[in-house]
Amino acid sequence: MHRLLTLIVVLAVVGTACRSNDEVVGTSMPPVSTTTPALATTTTTTLQAVAMPVFPGDEEVIGVDPDVTIGVLDNGLTYYVRRNTRPGSRAQLRLAVQAGSALEDDDQRGVAHYLEHMMFNGTESFPANELIRVLERFGSEFGPDINAYTSLDQTVYELEVPTDTDGTLETALDVLFEWSSFATIDPVEVDAERGVLLEEWRLRSQSFSGRYFDAVGEVLLAGSAYEGHDPLADGAELDVTTAATLRRFYEDWYRPDLMAVVAVGDFDVDEVEQLISNRFGGLTIPDNPRPRPQLTTEPKSTPTFVVLPDPESPNAFVELNYPLPALNQGTVGTVRQELALGLAFQMVVTRLDEDSRRTDAAFFNPSRAANPFVNGQRTPGLGASAEPALLEPAARALLEEVERALLHGFAADELARAVAEVRGRVDLTFEGLFSKQDEQFADEYVEHFVVGSPIPDAENERDLSLRLLGEMTPDVVADTFRATLQTTEPLVIVAGPESAAADIPDEAALQLVVAEAARADLAVREDAEVTADRLMEAPLAAEIVSRAQLGQLRPTVLELANGVRVAYVESDIAADTVSMQAVSPGGWLLLPAADAVEAQLIGSVVIESGVAGFDQVALGRFLSGDLAVVATYIDEAEEGIVGSSEADDLELLFQLIHLYFTEPRADERAWESLYNELRPLAVDRKAIPFLALADQLQLSRFAADPRYLPVPTVADLDS
Repeated sequence: MHRLLTLIVVLAVVGTACRSNDEVVGTSMPPVSTTTPALATTTTTTLQAVAMPVFPGDEEVIGVDPDVTIGVLDNGLTYYVRRNTRPGSRAQLRLAVQAGSALEDDDQRGVAHYLEHMMFNGTESFPANELIRVLERFGSEFGPDINAYTSLDQTVYELEVPTDTDGTLETALDVLFEWSSFATIDPVEVDAERGVLLEEWRLRSQSFSGRYFDAVGEVLLAGSAYEGHDPLADGAELDVTTAATLRRFYEDWYRPDLMAVVAVGDFDVDEVEQLISNRFGGLTIPDNPRPRPQLTTEPKSTPTFVVLPDPESPNAFVELNYPLPALNQGTVGTVRQELALGLAFQMVVTRLDEDSRRTDAAFFNPSRAANPFVNGQRTPGLGASAEPALLEPAARALLEEVERALLHGFAADELARAVAEVRGRVDLTFEGLFSKQDEQFADEYVEHFVVGSPIPDAENERDLSLRLLGEMTPDVVADTFRATLQTTEPLVIVAGPESAAADIPDEAALQLVVAEAARADLAVREDAEVTADRLMEAPLAAEIVSRAQLGQLRPTVLELANGVRVAYVESDIAADTVSMQAVSPGGWLLLPAADAVEAQLIGSVVIESGVAGFDQVALGRFLSGDLAVVATYIDEAEEGIVGSSEADDLELLFQLIHLYFTEPRADERAWESLYNELRPLAVDRKAIPFLALADQLQLSRFAADPRYLPVPTVADLDS
């Protein structure tokens, strides 16, 4: 007897757009070569220097969205004001200061972040903790609605407040104003806060992620003005921080010409603009202000390495980063260059992903990777997981695939698939812009202020992206890839559990791998043609036996002759998107205990195996440019399928659902990849804090039943 299956579908029908299915064609205008940049000293010797492709009009500055009001007060303070009603009756506020830890003097290590904390410990009008109490009376909560962060380049304060309560917005702007120039920095409060800062430092220094970022940051930022300026500093430096040291940093760098006020929300723009002008217009710049340096980094002239065996590393992985100076933001040429470089790395990762699924590769789960520590540097790259003993061949495989792309470029068909995928995301993003939340706008305006990231209106952003995608050819993408990477050398990172330290290659071994990859005789990559023109033939339709509307949301509920119930409701929360979930009662509790772990894992294996006559590689190629996504699962007391798509891809979404019910696959390579990902966690589970905690929580809740462990035991995985 068929178990009752309920299918819930949410249809967002506002602003549905037709996606173009145009093939990638030649450039609409020929690129013009510019001066070739200097080569890194150990760049692949078989390549001649390549100029970065440049097109007429690349110097054009991208216009600003007319719906945001941007102004600069006489004292140099910048402001951004925008009306937005998503979610409505709320406002997001920011005070962005172009002063981070990189501006600290030698005796000020850690003060930028320390000062950020002190802002919540008293200002002239809001002494001690009065500031928090005032905002909490309006319904704002410390953490979700009241927060801040400090990086090496900037410090940003964030508030979210209601706008349907009299005086709330005015008070919130008063708080930003007080932070800008009137923090008390009381010595008693400084000493009281020291323990909080030391605990933050301890938490970071005693975690794998903290040690990873310390090690990588030390190499990436070596030799630059950023070197040695970690926002958290260290315990010894925090112990000697004084109110006077904090005050000196505050008076040097918290000044209107280095600040921006951002306000986005459900309010009158003219009124808010006037509120900002009235409050912040009286701030003054000190006499003889310290010039703020332009912080940059240099590319690497030789390969660099980080080798990190760590007791808390959850798995072993290799990562390649290519350190480069930041690009000047805001021009068409910069967007073109970033887009072409992104396509190149995307295609390299896709090649590696296909290898991991169809061959006996040394790695699994390849992906794009970057370590964006500072505004003055970009670090495009890629990475993959591997067994500790296979980290060296995994690093070789990644390096050789990059070299292959540098030597031979990319095939037209693989570029067409990559462009189609990006084009689909562009269309989806465009539709989503009409339901964009206050927080998203506010964060974008902060980025515009601190690094000049473009903030065009939705239509122009979409049109520019699609135009540039249409101008991408294999030669343009390959030459962008070559011109970019020829100026630097890779940072190779390998990390893994300390228990497997003997298997992790050292720097000397990695240096040899890099040198050999650069000299390798690599053949052209053959790109297999996608021959299928459809996923499936249309099945016989099931008769609708009843129709009803139920509940507060008024979904339409259909009952089909085969026992399936379908509930659907229209929504304008997210334009042009469809979300669905299919669920039936049951789950792994109904199975023998020996089968429970297999049931918990099989959903992941099925999704990574493809469907029907398509393995995962063929399915991925067929779906290029389509945004239909499906996942299967078996939980404790239910099983089901979840999925989403654009409205235009609804038919494709239902085809995938049908096939996962009728013709699922479970490929051996998919299981091996999952096994290789989970087994290191199972082996070192007590050494990995988050996993050890989750284990104890689940075992205490469920009477030590191992079926409830977040990661199966080694014995269960091996069986």
